[in-house]
Amino acid sequence: MSKTLLIVIGIACAVITAAGIMWYNNPINMARRQLYDEDTDVCCQAIKTLGNIGAKEFAPEIIKLLLNTNDHYVRQSAAEALRQFGNKEAIPEITKLLHSEIAYARRSAALALMDLKAKESIPELKGLLKDEVNFVRDAAERALRELGVPEAEIEQAKQK
Repeated sequence: MSKTLLIVIGIACAVITAAGIMWYNNPINMARRQLYDEDTDVCCQAIKTLGNIGAKEFAPEIIKLLLNTNDHYVRQSAAEALRQFGNKEAIPEITKLLHSEIAYARRSAALALMDLKAKESIPELKGLLKDEVNFVRDAAERALRELGVPEAEIEQAKQK
């Protein structure tokens, strides 16, 4: 073999290796591998990464996580990612998250339903107006306003 051919083959191997490393370390591929990690923090970070970069192709997997986990932090992260994707298929499950024992999950669900324009969730959102946590009440009130609920109706729901 000629010296030039060996150099070309060496360069080609280096390029292929670098491309493989870049593919493996790509944030989407890293998040894909971590999506079902047993460590809740790792899983949540993977979901957040996919939401932040707008990887909508993962919506079905994230909905599956929302449906199949009892971990409120994973469910909260899933609701936030689906909110970023604008995925309306998850509205029924996100609505259920309004009843989570975790305040941040209730808040995330209220804001997700607001962004998804989920008018069907108005009755459940009204229930959050009496939540014991201030930022949950505020999120519910904001969501109801954005969904077009009249101010008088919001005030009435606070009194019930």
